[in-house]
Amino acid sequence: MCECILRKEKKVLIIAYYFPPLGMGGVQRTTKFAKYLPTFGWKPFVLTVKDVEYLAKDPSLLEDLSPEVKVIRTGSFDPLRISFVFKSFFKKKRQKDKSAQGKTVERSKLFSWLFFPDSKIGWIPFALLSGLNLIKKERIDLIFTSSPPPSLHLVGYFLKVLTGKPWVADFRDPWMGFHYEDYPTPFHLWLKNRLVKLITRNADGIVSVNQKITQNLFSSYPFIKNVKTIPNGYDESDFNLPPSVKTDLQMQNSHLFIIAYLGTFSPDHDPEPFLSALKSLLDERKVPKEKIRFIHIGLGMGIDFDRMIKKYDLSGVVEKRGYLPHKEALVHLQEASLLFLTTSQTPGAEMISTSKLFEYIPLKKPILAIVPPKGAAAFVVSSLNLGRVVSPLDPVEIKQALLSFFSDWEKGRLSLNVDGEKIKMFSRKFLTSRLASMFDEVA
Repeated sequence: MCECILRKEKKVLIIAYYFPPLGMGGVQRTTKFAKYLPTFGWKPFVLTVKDVEYLAKDPSLLEDLSPEVKVIRTGSFDPLRISFVFKSFFKKKRQKDKSAQGKTVERSKLFSWLFFPDSKIGWIPFALLSGLNLIKKERIDLIFTSSPPPSLHLVGYFLKVLTGKPWVADFRDPWMGFHYEDYPTPFHLWLKNRLVKLITRNADGIVSVNQKITQNLFSSYPFIKNVKTIPNGYDESDFNLPPSVKTDLQMQNSHLFIIAYLGTFSPDHDPEPFLSALKSLLDERKVPKEKIRFIHIGLGMGIDFDRMIKKYDLSGVVEKRGYLPHKEALVHLQEASLLFLTTSQTPGAEMISTSKLFEYIPLKKPILAIVPPKGAAAFVVSSLNLGRVVSPLDPVEIKQALLSFFSDWEKGRLSLNVDGEKIKMFSRKFLTSRLASMFDEVA
């Protein structure tokens, strides 16, 4: 009898709070893992929360999942779920004015006092009970938790203790090992460090999203053994546009030097150094205003992007297209001459490797990366020769880089030569094969 018939199908319980129809970059990783895991012998059962009040939703992402991927949704006592239930009950429209943005920030500060390790702790009892039932009913072989929010790893820990099933913890953000968040008291920080030790000592496998986080883990917690770096990536199927569409988009605005940014602007992804440099070049008449456009596809959160546009008098240059469904957003990027990437210079920013960077890769367009030069994002851009890395603290070099890209575009020589074999290492399917390999080891 052939080996494929003899092999027993293995089942994994994926626990993820952020999952479609929620949108934005945080949902992509677990969604693509769930999409491709069946290819490598693992049947996913996704445990997530019911509808919550959220900045952006993208139901189209659910089209990625085949019927064999079972998604189980539970209630929760976390603020986003409670807010959704109350607003649905009273049928009140959500306000999106600037004051609401400010209140969101204030609520977050309050939540850091009241909720530990995060505001989603109210989902733990629901996820735990549902997880126990699924493990027993479906004979689950392995538990996989993906943060943020870090409270999910508590669910993973308790499920492992109660069922004896192996558990793999995935960290999409650099929460472990340094002061990524401002904890309100020393006690909160001490408690967080205790939780990190609990996770790292008890997880059968740990996955981090970049090498910087992995290095920090080994230096901070030398007792850990099974850690694998699996970065974010791109899904080739998301870029299957007919060549004629790409050509039409590029020809449509061939007279414009278009810089595009996909994602959320926030204190961790600050556009101001770029906007300041652009304003300076326009004032010095080194770049004609009628020849340049900056397109933002996404949201602003925790910053007043409109105020920045007014401050630098860029209303005729900046075009806000808002949040778009994922595949539609990728189509808009086809128009770009140059892709823009930014993170802040705050402590810990060097550990941020944003998911948008990896979706820029298959577009094969130059990237202006205004990021910490020794950080995780800079390493990817430099090692793959994707563009130019500039520190957010160097306004002169930002101007020079921007002017250099514009000059190359004017002369018709703005291009990018990338190693096709290297970028294949970031395809979602290949990355999922590496995750499945870790599952095989610990199961």
